[in-house]
Amino acid sequence: MSMLYKVIVLCMIPSLHVALMPKRLPNGKPYKYIANKEHRSNDLKVIKPGQASLISRNWLQNIVADLFNRENKKLINKEFTKTGMYNYDELHIVSSINKLESYIQESYNAQGKDKAHLFLAWMPKGMYGREEALFIIVAEIAPKDQEFIIKHLVQSPFWDQDQIDSNELRLALIDQNERNNCTKINLEYLYEQDLRYKLAWATWNLNSNITME
Repeated sequence: MSMLYKVIVLCMIPSLHVALMPKRLPNGKPYKYIANKEHRSNDLKVIKPGQASLISRNWLQNIVADLFNRENKKLINKEFTKTGMYNYDELHIVSSINKLESYIQESYNAQGKDKAHLFLAWMPKGMYGREEALFIIVAEIAPKDQEFIIKHLVQSPFWDQDQIDSNELRLALIDQNERNNCTKINLEYLYEQDLRYKLAWATWNLNSNITME
């Protein structure tokens, strides 16, 4: 199913009148999330493929709702631009959600556990008890090579760097790797697919005993 078709279908869903939640408090300060410094992997929750799909579809619905609200406002105000409807971050998230769906379908079709993907939600503690997934992670544990392979990330459209640094997610994945008793964490597949994370996580702790290829 093409992304264009998905967007058209989503436009027909009644809940789309709800726009994106603000990333900041009424006073202008950003919502803050706090990583679990003692046990970082506790911020990662294992979720089922269906849960990952439900969360990502909600994100997509909100992106589309916000998009149509913006475009409608432009029409009312007669503001016409030559730029595309999506901004860069939105386009990146929509593309990531589309790819996530392919991993979800693969997990349903997988015959053996060795080929099944692991789905995680990164949910650090939020201020005022707020709890929500900020990222969905697709990973794979390769027992033969003793690798914890991070294959794909999808960021929430409600998250930005001011709320909590994405490097906290990287540290949580390293901690999860240690819990898995894997000898190394492999981020190369992710970096090849998405240069953004390679650039964002370029400052790697050289003293870490985690080896990467």
